[in-house]
Amino acid sequence: MRDFSIKLGFVPTRRLVFDKKEAQKHKNLIKDKLLSWKIDLVDIDWLNEDGMLYDIRDSEKVYKYFLEKDVDALFLPHCNFGTESAAAKLGKLMNKPLLLWGPRDDAPIGNEIRARDTQCGLFATSKILHRFGVPFTYITNSGIEDSIFEKGFNNFLRAASVVKAFRNMRIGMISTRPGEFWSVMANEGELLEKFGIEVIPVALTEMIALAREYKDKNSEELKAVVKDIKGKNIDYSSVGEENLKKIV
Repeated sequence: MRDFSIKLGFVPTRRLVFDKKEAQKHKNLIKDKLLSWKIDLVDIDWLNEDGMLYDIRDSEKVYKYFLEKDVDALFLPHCNFGTESAAAKLGKLMNKPLLLWGPRDDAPIGNEIRARDTQCGLFATSKILHRFGVPFTYITNSGIEDSIFEKGFNNFLRAASVVKAFRNMRIGMISTRPGEFWSVMANEGELLEKFGIEVIPVALTEMIALAREYKDKNSEELKAVVKDIKGKNIDYSSVGEENLKKIV
């Protein structure tokens, strides 16, 4: 059975000109929140002292590492401003569902330099992702504890799970489409070229032969299912024992 749970690549990003300690603080807060939600995270703490992406030369290293770890989706929290070039290159290489978000910026105090400018960094990254042709999901700037962040994050994980199930799917097509059923037409070539979905045609006669062969073997698995049905006090008298096996 295929596993549709999501292994999330956690890629916090910052900009060198902004406060390093402030970025590190928010990275840790975000990671702790995700771990409290029992998210299966693959982080980049091995990459550098900060465990953050800010050098475009590191994008390929992260890409190769995530491939080895079978990462299904990316989360790029912008912890102070973010580095759009490195983020966009990684998104292009990965070709996986990608989520952008950053914690809401604090108000500047007097004439001091801002410690973060997350919103502006998200604008920059989203623009470059568009130019790279990389689809992404965006959650409005919010606090880590705000409901909008949790709701948006859960929606993203559900969408990423659908993408994981959809890509490289193999669909069994039993017999041909009935002539009058125009509403279920499908372009097999386009499915394969665009999404890697393979359609496997099976003749109806072949399916019937396989079903009959399975029934005639009367395997232990078949007996167990029949026994389970009988144990649930289901009235199958109108179909009989032999037809019950066919149904199973």
